[in-house]
Amino acid sequence: MELSPAQAAEIAESAYALRLSSDMLDAAVAAPLVRSEFDLLRGVRLTGITGLNVPAVEQRTGFGYVARGTGLRQGEYLVSVRGTFKTSTCDWLTNIRMGGVVGPSGYCVHAGFWRAAQSVLPQISQSLRHSTPSTLHVVGHSLGGAMATLIADSLSHMGCGIRLYTFGAPRAGVEGHAEYLTSRLGADHIYRVYHDTDPVPMVPVFPYCHVPYASNAYRMKGTGKLVSIDAHLMPGYRKSVGACSWSTLPLLRPKLDSFEEASEWLSGVAKDGGVCIMLSATALQLILSALHWLLKEIGKGFGYAVLGGATVIDALARVLYSGALQSARLAQTVRHMLMAAMRFMGRTVGAATQITTSFINYVLDLLFRFVGTMAKRAVDAIS
Repeated sequence: MELSPAQAAEIAESAYALRLSSDMLDAAVAAPLVRSEFDLLRGVRLTGITGLNVPAVEQRTGFGYVARGTGLRQGEYLVSVRGTFKTSTCDWLTNIRMGGVVGPSGYCVHAGFWRAAQSVLPQISQSLRHSTPSTLHVVGHSLGGAMATLIADSLSHMGCGIRLYTFGAPRAGVEGHAEYLTSRLGADHIYRVYHDTDPVPMVPVFPYCHVPYASNAYRMKGTGKLVSIDAHLMPGYRKSVGACSWSTLPLLRPKLDSFEEASEWLSGVAKDGGVCIMLSATALQLILSALHWLLKEIGKGFGYAVLGGATVIDALARVLYSGALQSARLAQTVRHMLMAAMRFMGRTVGAATQITTSFINYVLDLLFRFVGTMAKRAVDAIS
């Protein structure tokens, strides 16, 4: 049986109680809805490393816990992973050159998130070494959600049912990984909750992709209409889910469902004097969706193995430019997408500006850094 939204949110938040404390009582106090079903007091605290993989700036702190189910949940286990505080791990959000590495299932995943997951995985495996869980619940918020995704991937070979719950999580792997993991765990066993104004789920940008694959997941109304730091914090997520079940959560539906609708929307917002979209969360989501739709429409791909260095943006720019050369329709949509991106960032571009590979590279670089910086501020606000 799955955890309720309120239980999952409480578990995600309770992991933060162990960042500096080694007393499992602190986690139990923070999770009153759960402690009657899982033996938190005799749980195992997990520690993880944050930093830039340089001893001088690395720090090992509490990153969550493993707990065994009791009563009706006998045989089940719980893994909770917290997000990060103000550490150099936040560079993973703003460093658009951060490369991908081969992850636990052989697909390309985000190097920083996988490194963090690897720092806690041996402890989780040790805690489960004499057990064969019937169900393993893996829960995480923020960057902890990305870690939880890769932890679930790593433990999927155990043969037990794995249920993954994330709140405000960034993307952990590329499209192939998301498709594989969704199939491996089952889309119905992945509960991704995010606010529409939370910037962290919007990063890393393409070619990274959320799980469950090809699903809008549990998209809920965040704070206001602009990209919001408050929308990322766990108290807000707990308030949003309330006492609802998964089937009764008040969800938002996507406004645009097709490339044609996206093209029409971009055409309107790209015009000077049009509706204001600066820092609009909806606009940002649609711009990033339009970028993905454009790449699909153009029908050209590039190797995910070249995610390091400057190759990602350079490759994206080349693909978009090649699309602009294919037809006037695609050229217009590429131009509108770039203009909309600049307007979102409060910048303007002359109507006579030529769409070149260099200009596309410039706008994408600016946009990805801009979004990453907003996500970093949201993560910083956790502390």
